[in-house]
Amino acid sequence: MADWTNEPSTGLSNGSASSSNDVADRTAMIAARLKSIYKKSVLPVEKRHRYDYFYESPFLTDVEFDAKPQVMLIGQYSVGKTSFIRYLLGRDFPGQRIGPEPTTDRFTVLINGPEERTIPGNALSVHPDLPFRGLERFGVSFLSRFEGSQLPSSVLKSVTLVDTPGILSGEKQRVNRGYDFTKVVSWFADRADLIILLFDAHKLDISDELKGTIDVLKGHEDKIRCILNKADQIDRQQLMRVYGALLWSLGKTMSSPEVARVYVGSFWQEPLRNMDNAELFEAEERDLMKDLAILPRQSAVRKINELVKRVRKVKTLAYIIGYLKTQMPALMGKEKKQQKLINDLPNVFRTILKKYNLAPGDFPDITKFSSKLKEVQFSEFKSISEKHLEELELCLTRDVPKLMEALPSEKDTPELLRQKMGSVAISNPNSMNVPVPSRSDKFGKKNNNAANPFGYSADDEDQYWALQDSAERLRESFEALGPEGGFLSPQTARDVLVKTGLGKDQLRRIWNLSDIDRDGFFDMEEYVVAMFLCDAVIQKGRPIPESLPATVVPPSKRALMKERGGL
Repeated sequence: MADWTNEPSTGLSNGSASSSNDVADRTAMIAARLKSIYKKSVLPVEKRHRYDYFYESPFLTDVEFDAKPQVMLIGQYSVGKTSFIRYLLGRDFPGQRIGPEPTTDRFTVLINGPEERTIPGNALSVHPDLPFRGLERFGVSFLSRFEGSQLPSSVLKSVTLVDTPGILSGEKQRVNRGYDFTKVVSWFADRADLIILLFDAHKLDISDELKGTIDVLKGHEDKIRCILNKADQIDRQQLMRVYGALLWSLGKTMSSPEVARVYVGSFWQEPLRNMDNAELFEAEERDLMKDLAILPRQSAVRKINELVKRVRKVKTLAYIIGYLKTQMPALMGKEKKQQKLINDLPNVFRTILKKYNLAPGDFPDITKFSSKLKEVQFSEFKSISEKHLEELELCLTRDVPKLMEALPSEKDTPELLRQKMGSVAISNPNSMNVPVPSRSDKFGKKNNNAANPFGYSADDEDQYWALQDSAERLRESFEALGPEGGFLSPQTARDVLVKTGLGKDQLRRIWNLSDIDRDGFFDMEEYVVAMFLCDAVIQKGRPIPESLPATVVPPSKRALMKERGGL
């Protein structure tokens, strides 16, 4: 049995950088084609029918197509937005303010850079390589409360984080901001890839400003992730009541028939105060971190999705403006007719919807649109251009579908997949990920090897792990596989084992021995055990044991093995 603890000799090569380049190149290619489609077919229609005025959305610039995925955090004061960002980054950042009182009084954008510094909002809005020029329209009063925080970070190489001011209660705070908070949030929401809405387990009230903020997120429901933070400060019974109350409040606030997905836990680096729900919180955090980790790989699809949404709105706006133009008299009574059309806008919308076979969800908010119409002269509107409408239709029926063909699909042959993704990305589909944190000690799972950087000797039966040296050698190959939240997915782990060339029955037995906690995922320690067993069979010709020797079982999992009678 002692021979079983000899070190395995194989490992996996690190293809993470190559895969990252493959994904980045594919995203850049799609962004370039989207820019071409937008400038040729969409922008002329936006200018003709004043899309920027009616939707309060500036025309898109090249840098917005090239931008990294953005993650925006929204919540009332002291819900843990800034602490969550600090947890993601694993460090403090310039301009960071954390406290129980309203501390973050400005919009802060966190970006990657070679040195630590803060960038004033006015300078940030004119930076040629950053997608924030559109914020100039909110004026100096907003830009003075907007800043960039630059720091070198592996997380920020892949995404941009947006920290928002804490939302307060009452009319006074909203008026005293000096700018329209909800409009700024709406601007960022249009460009965000993920919107994290945080709630404190001790403060579930949804203020008027928070409700108004949630209202402007309409149309972005697919991006929203809700978090019930600081849940470790209450016991299990209280948590059930608080969770139910939050879902009830969200159901009244968010106009969607689906129940919002709420992640429960304590999303910062400190250990849990109450371990009653440690396993639940660990699973919830793992799920959320997976959502964050895969953002770069989904960036190309998100860019296509956002352009399609915009094209549909532009097309509908063109029909609305064109119809209103045709209803205006040639000479007399223009003002009276315009007022009549505005007052009868619901019927006008219904007429346009039926006449042109449009989708109700593509129409603008009728109240906001009506107020915009009162500020313009219908007689100055441009008529519908059939050529422009044909171009928009071709975008949806020809250009975008053709672009989607450039993305990997389950129908692709292996050769075609290699052309689209690169050979490294095929073997490591999760390697282009955001390096999210994984803290087992936070959930009461102590890392026994942390006390001694050189590990433990065989005399220390409780702490000694025969595979510790292997673990250090295999760590690079494990990270190259792109673990999400510190775990390899079942598919990724399966692919690694299949490549060893062992038979199906052998791999089944190795999986059963390696997946010690029976969750279907491989963490770092389970991956090391699996590689060790494969090497022992392939290189040394040993039979697969019926059970793992005690010294091969990771110290952190021996209690679990004892519960099952495995040791």
